[in-house]
Amino acid sequence: MRLHFSTDDLAPHDRVRLWRDEFARYAHSFTPGEVADQAAFRARASGDAAGGFALIDVETSLESARRTPADVKRDSAESFFIRRFRRPSLWKAAPRSTPVDLMFEPGDFCVSASEWLFDEQSAGAAAFQLLVVPREALAPLVAGGRIPRPFRAPAASPVAALLGASLDAAGAQAPLLPDALVEAVLRNVCGLVALVCETSEEVVEPGRDKAKAALLAEVKRHIDRHLADPDLSPASVADAVGLSVRQLHRLFEPTGTSFARYVLRQRLIRCRESIAGATGTGRSVVDIAFGWGFSSMATFYRAFASEFGARPGALRASTDGGRS
Repeated sequence: MRLHFSTDDLAPHDRVRLWRDEFARYAHSFTPGEVADQAAFRARASGDAAGGFALIDVETSLESARRTPADVKRDSAESFFIRRFRRPSLWKAAPRSTPVDLMFEPGDFCVSASEWLFDEQSAGAAAFQLLVVPREALAPLVAGGRIPRPFRAPAASPVAALLGASLDAAGAQAPLLPDALVEAVLRNVCGLVALVCETSEEVVEPGRDKAKAALLAEVKRHIDRHLADPDLSPASVADAVGLSVRQLHRLFEPTGTSFARYVLRQRLIRCRESIAGATGTGRSVVDIAFGWGFSSMATFYRAFASEFGARPGALRASTDGGRS
């Protein structure tokens, strides 16, 4: 769904309130800072949203904003937020959050989540690109299923540069795609976001936790490389990375998902991307499902409908309709 919002044609006394409400629809609730001149206030946002994901370019003359406990309570969805700042900004975590003061320069990324409070102060009008990712899409890819605090990924870091290039490409092409493909594209970006989280020195924990996180990342990489193998199992993965099956299962416990659930979900995601994408054109759903390691179509159809709320044929029909 294409998004566009501007306060230009709104009555001055409604602009801040309606901007706050509109931003909350696709991202998160926040409490605006003081606006001295309501008539001079401006805000614009444009982008695309699909399946809980959103990629939005934001410009606003609002120079300060907070996320309070009341704001968190108002939001029903749990999400990760990846901001790429266009102008300098100072981000201070609110008292109830993990203390962190972060200064962002143009091009830097801030990775946060709906659970974190903050106080933000821009150097003049604020401008940033915002990627909203549903928690269920990114949590399985991040050690522990969460980030321990908001953090900065500098623009100069190689992985952040890759993420920036991907967001630029997604932003340029999303208006040309049907919603199902927009969601698939943004879901694909989650892998790079997870790499930003893995490689940031600000979120990697020391000692044993660091070793476990690295080992879990190795396990997930092995799984992802062998998803198409129907014989992929806890025993085969444990043997490949030098663990016992019991140790393998214990690695997944802090993530809130099991080995079997992680494998199933990754296969379903790959099937969904193939069905909706150009590479799936001309291939049957059965061929795609078996190609990604499923050995039972009954299991595949049941799991697909449970995960995505629709049967594969409905996704293909909507995608074909979007192309026509």
